[in-house]
Amino acid sequence: MGQPNRLIDDSFQTDTIGNMKRNTLLMIILAGLASLLIYAGPSKSSVAKPNPLMPKAEVQLHTGDWKGAKLSRDVNVLWLFGPEDHRGGEHDYIRIKELFVPLLKEIPRVSVDEAFQFPSQKQFDQADLLIQYLHLPDLTPEQFTMYQAFVDGGGAVVSLHESCIVRPLDQAKKLAGCIGCSWKGNKDSKWSKFGHEHKIFLDTSHPAFEGLPSTLKLNDESYWDLLSRDNVQVIGAIAPATAREHKSFKEALVGDGVRSQAFWTYTSGKGRVFGTTTGHFTYTFHDPMYRLLLMRGVAWALNEKPAPFMPIVFAGITDEKDMVGTTDTMFDYQNRKR
Repeated sequence: MGQPNRLIDDSFQTDTIGNMKRNTLLMIILAGLASLLIYAGPSKSSVAKPNPLMPKAEVQLHTGDWKGAKLSRDVNVLWLFGPEDHRGGEHDYIRIKELFVPLLKEIPRVSVDEAFQFPSQKQFDQADLLIQYLHLPDLTPEQFTMYQAFVDGGGAVVSLHESCIVRPLDQAKKLAGCIGCSWKGNKDSKWSKFGHEHKIFLDTSHPAFEGLPSTLKLNDESYWDLLSRDNVQVIGAIAPATAREHKSFKEALVGDGVRSQAFWTYTSGKGRVFGTTTGHFTYTFHDPMYRLLLMRGVAWALNEKPAPFMPIVFAGITDEKDMVGTTDTMFDYQNRKR
C-alpha cells in the first residue's frame, strides 16, 4: 500500500513537473470526453427544449373546421396511469392524466373514468377506449387475459411512451399481443433522446395521418427495435440527424439508423390500437402538432372522424396573440406519489 503513494509523491516533487503532468492528464480526459460526446451524437446530448410557438392559423390548416362536429356514438374513455418515476417534467403520468381528462370530458358524448396501474374487469366492460400512460406493473396471467379480451372484443387503445414496457421481460410477448409492440430489454431494444435536428417522418397514406405534413420535429425520447406483432403497421419513424433527404415515408423507414416504431397502428380481433414511443417530456404534450397526432390516433382507434377531438389541440396552450404551444420545459414540477 505504501509503494504507490511514494511513486505519486516522487512524480510531483516540483510544481513545474506536477503542473505539466496535471495539464497532460486533463487534456487526455477532455479529449476522451469529447470523443464520447461525438460518438453519442446529438440524440444523447441535445438539451431538452420545446418547439417554438406556432401561429394558430398554421395549425388549423391541419385540423380543419371542427365547428359543430359530433361523435357518432357515446364514448367511454378509461385513462390508465401509474406512479411517477422520474424528476418533474419527465414521465409525469399523474400530471398528464390531470391535463387530458378534463379536456376529454369537454368533448360532447365523451365520459372518462380513471384506473391506477390496471383496470378492473368492470372498467374494461364499460370502456370503449383505453388510454395508457404509465410503466406497467408485473401483470398476472388473468390480467393479460382481460386486456387481450378487451382488444379482441372491439376495444380501442392508445398507448403512450413507456406504456410499451412491462417487466419481467418474459411478459413482453403477451403485452405485444395486446398493443402490437413491446420492449424486449436493453440488449435487444434501444432508447434515446432525440432533438430538433432529427426529422420525424409520417406515413400520410395511413388514415390516422392522412392530410398531415410528411415530417415534423420534436425534442423528446423514443424506443425502437421493439417486439412487433404481424398486424403492426409503422406509421412514424425518426431519421438520424445526419440522414439525407428522403423522398417518401417508405424510403425513410428503411434508411440507415432509422428509429422505427415512433408511431404505429395495430389490429387484433375487432380492436384497434394506436401506439407511440414518444411522449417522454411533459412539454411535448403541450405541443399543438403532437396533440394533433394523438387526437388523430384517438379518432382512428375509435373508428371515428377526428373533428370532434380537435378542440383539444388548442385548449390551454393558445396565447392572446393566437400563438400555440409552450416555451416552458416544466422541470420545476414536484412529482407526487399516489
